[in-house]
Amino acid sequence: MSTATDAAAGPVTDPAAAPERPRLAVADMAARLTVPFARGSDQLHLTVRGTGIDPYGFDLHRAQFGSVPEPLYILQARHRVDATTVTFTVTGGGTFDVELPDGLAAGTSVPLPTPAGLLTGIRSTGLTGPQEDHWRVTALLGTMARLLWAVGWERDHLRDQIARTLDVRTVEHAYGGHLDRIGAGLGVVRAPRETDDAYQRRLAVARRWTLPTPAGLTAALNDAVGPIDGVADPLVLDDTGAELRRGVLPLRVVPSALLPGQSIDVLGTIGTNLPRPPVEEPFDPAFLVLLSPFAAQLDPLPGTPVPIRVQPVVATAIGRLNLFASASRVHAGYDPAAPDARATGRAVLLSHATVPVERIAALAHWAGFDLVTHRRDGLVYAECAPGELLGMDTGTGPAAGTVPVGGTLTLAARPVLLPPGSLVRWYVVQCGAGRGVFAPPAEGASATFTGTAPGKVIVTAELRLGSLTLSATRELTVYPVTVADGTAIGADGTPDPDPPPPVPPGQALDPAFLVRHDDPAHAEYGTEAENHRMRREVAEHLDALIALLPTTATGKLAVRRDLGATASPLAQEARELRLGHPALPPGTLGALAHRAGFTYVRVAGGVVTVAQEDQDPVRVTAPGLFIDCLETGTTVPVTVTPAPADIGGAGVLAWSSGDGAAQLVTTAPGAMSVRGLRPGPAWVQAAYRVGDGPGPYQLAVRLRPELAGHTLPPATRDLIVNLLADLRPLGVEVVTRTLTGGTP
Repeated sequence: MSTATDAAAGPVTDPAAAPERPRLAVADMAARLTVPFARGSDQLHLTVRGTGIDPYGFDLHRAQFGSVPEPLYILQARHRVDATTVTFTVTGGGTFDVELPDGLAAGTSVPLPTPAGLLTGIRSTGLTGPQEDHWRVTALLGTMARLLWAVGWERDHLRDQIARTLDVRTVEHAYGGHLDRIGAGLGVVRAPRETDDAYQRRLAVARRWTLPTPAGLTAALNDAVGPIDGVADPLVLDDTGAELRRGVLPLRVVPSALLPGQSIDVLGTIGTNLPRPPVEEPFDPAFLVLLSPFAAQLDPLPGTPVPIRVQPVVATAIGRLNLFASASRVHAGYDPAAPDARATGRAVLLSHATVPVERIAALAHWAGFDLVTHRRDGLVYAECAPGELLGMDTGTGPAAGTVPVGGTLTLAARPVLLPPGSLVRWYVVQCGAGRGVFAPPAEGASATFTGTAPGKVIVTAELRLGSLTLSATRELTVYPVTVADGTAIGADGTPDPDPPPPVPPGQALDPAFLVRHDDPAHAEYGTEAENHRMRREVAEHLDALIALLPTTATGKLAVRRDLGATASPLAQEARELRLGHPALPPGTLGALAHRAGFTYVRVAGGVVTVAQEDQDPVRVTAPGLFIDCLETGTTVPVTVTPAPADIGGAGVLAWSSGDGAAQLVTTAPGAMSVRGLRPGPAWVQAAYRVGDGPGPYQLAVRLRPELAGHTLPPATRDLIVNLLADLRPLGVEVVTRTLTGGTP
């Protein structure tokens, strides 16, 4: 009989556990499983006492579930453990050892070899005290518990790592090099042979003096300056950041060539022995596709299976490669005898008649292959990570994946010729306002979908072939053909939603950021010039609406803003328009405005009112880029819209870049360029600082509002500036324009 407690899914009681013991993630996850899964998620926590393990058994499990478990024992560290060897004894006197590496984090768990009997004892080299202070032992009694442990292992391991990472940011818990980095930020250098303990005490004192709080710095300044014109505490310190309006341009920095023997992965890492993408499971060659001679020049190597077949994800990548280098040669695809990913059709061998091999290798990386190698035999090996074996056609052209309410869309599984014996079933997953149904029977290589309510709808095709199950999932958009009078619709299809909220008081966009919309061929704006001016995001959706207007509809789109004294907050913010068209009923125009992407569309009294959520009006573009690829060593100009000349004094422009793969280069006043440094993802940001608030790493010192217009004597200004030089936080710029007559 067991003296410990068998447990089904869920938390269990461990009488020997220390209060601070870490909890296995598998226990948390098992607690959320339903009763039918209890057998597979059953666990037993063993009681460790001293160097012994209390007698236990699996009688309760057998009684509850009618099966004899095959336990997997898990050893979990209660705290950080140095390198040690843990020796277990089992019934009958046998032993086995488990060697653990140095620096095992608290909460980390390891599986034990399957013992010849039940565990009876535990000892550890180099660890003093009772073993229950160091270890926790759990028996996982079912397959589901083993799977959950494997899934949750990383969470158990990272829990302590996260806590340690947070701790070393503070002087009290930092050690070694972490202390040195804190000291460098404070300007306090460790003395030769100074211990961590002594260095910590010095840094704690330095921090109190060199990193004052805003309130403390304000109090110190006011104490030194004293009252001004009878106003006590005349100085105010403001470190509230100014409003930023920003736009970001994502980039991929790519190599111009790949040397013989070099490989590159999807993140731009270049090496000679890079990790391979994961292997797919399951796989069936029946779902490979034939490469078309129109997509690439097919030139099979001797002994290579023909015709050349690949997985759909590879065929897509080859299509992108032809955007960079048309007529690329494909020498090999699916080959079950190949030692690499060609064995499952996820890789090809490439070359080109005129483009050098080192260049083709780089362009294959541009095209999105996840691993590319310039082989020393003069060929390029290009591999994709596993993708969908089962595809789905949702139509062609701009209307692909869309269907009107009441309309139908034929969806087809790929490949067109499915293997004999395949069974395909179609499902609708309704997770928003969108609705639709499949015409019965929803089985076979194709199915007919009917949209019933506007919004996004997820459809899934599931194929079964013996023990093989594949699925393809796509998002469809059901759009309305009309919006009834007196009703509204949201961008996601929600009927009668609330309009977008106005911006908080004091955060209204400066009028300098508005744009002028002027399309006299398709729109008329009345006599008020302000009808042309609107938020950039509104203008972009207005352009999309104009593109959707039927060419047979005579007349122009009427565009108006409510400029009256009783205009709504959204109209005052230039985020709301009133629209009409002489040839289109309001309900039809409202449906087109919804398709154009407006956040809110309402039809009432013959007028279509559209509104847009608050979005950042700044856009960053690089016209010299092809797709999003920037070659290493190449410099291209980047532009920001609106331009600084349009903003004037309403905002101060600042550029930044990130991820280290690209570098900003100033080419002329008011112009900016970006240069590729090394392969990898990157981004460029343009941000306007609006208003007179301080920017990043700045604080402003001002006089109180009641002292507006007061002129400080030079001696007082000098005193304040000198105090700020002594007391300001390191790395922070102090702005004193209002104290010094405009001079920082």
